[in-house]
Amino acid sequence: MRNDLKLGDGEEITAWLAELDEVGPPGEPVRLPRGDEARELLRRLEVPEADVEEIVAALPRPDRDPAVWWLLERTHHAIVVRMGDWKTHRSAAPSLPSDIGAVARYFHVYVFLATIPAVRRFHASRDVPEAITWDTLDQLGELVEVHRRKFGEGGMSKQYWTACILRGIVFRLGRLQFDLGIGRDGEPELGLHIPERGGRLVPEIFEESLRRARPFFDRHFPEHGARVTTGMSWMYDPQLAEYLTEEDSHIVRLRRGWTLIDSEPYMIGDRSILEFVFRYNGQPLDELPQHTRLQKAVVAHLKAGRHWYNRVGQLELP
Repeated sequence: MRNDLKLGDGEEITAWLAELDEVGPPGEPVRLPRGDEARELLRRLEVPEADVEEIVAALPRPDRDPAVWWLLERTHHAIVVRMGDWKTHRSAAPSLPSDIGAVARYFHVYVFLATIPAVRRFHASRDVPEAITWDTLDQLGELVEVHRRKFGEGGMSKQYWTACILRGIVFRLGRLQFDLGIGRDGEPELGLHIPERGGRLVPEIFEESLRRARPFFDRHFPEHGARVTTGMSWMYDPQLAEYLTEEDSHIVRLRRGWTLIDSEPYMIGDRSILEFVFRYNGQPLDELPQHTRLQKAVVAHLKAGRHWYNRVGQLELP
């Protein structure tokens, strides 16, 4: 059945299909919302209107799209069988070739929609408030929006991250997201992530989310027991101090109390800082706005032939 799609024979695709063969079909039929039900759900997930109708029109059906449905069922099942598992290595399903059409570009949106009921059941079993469940799931809309901005067409290609959300190991608490994980030392930790949507990242809002994290996870995941949060970001790059001070930058103030736990830079962060600061989509540096000190610093640094780096920082949870 799966061979009806031209997915290629690369190592990533081959490994993924082998995993799906092993997982097998779900124990109960996969259901996708359709028509107005699908539109209502997509809008609740804050998917842009530009994508809603395209997603609904391309919704796969088992009779019309048997190969896609085969992949959908098993990808959904591979997520559900790992629900709540924060110890297993997090592999990501690949994107389907975009030349297959909208059903391929939105494939992981359909996996998301199909898995929402299982996520909600799992959250409820952990007594997670429904408002937090929906705040967490709402990131789908942001990721669909980012895809269109970056690639000029509808789709969603951040399935590594959405799979973590669907597995019930990521939660949005205010402005920040936290995921259950294990650190390099084998001890539990909470990964910290900053969604694009949510308004300005000022210290007071940042710290409010940090204060919520430990009580939330101690209550709903007491077996985890994390006492620190870890994040990898250009925000922890010490080079920022060459251009900005705590007096003139929220970003620099946010780093207060964080300790770098990587010994040296190892991951270039040019693309991530450009995307965060400018909502970057590939334009020349000279065309980027230069209204803030941070914008001027980012561009001046890159035009000097230097790189920004994603560094790993850690903070003890309050």
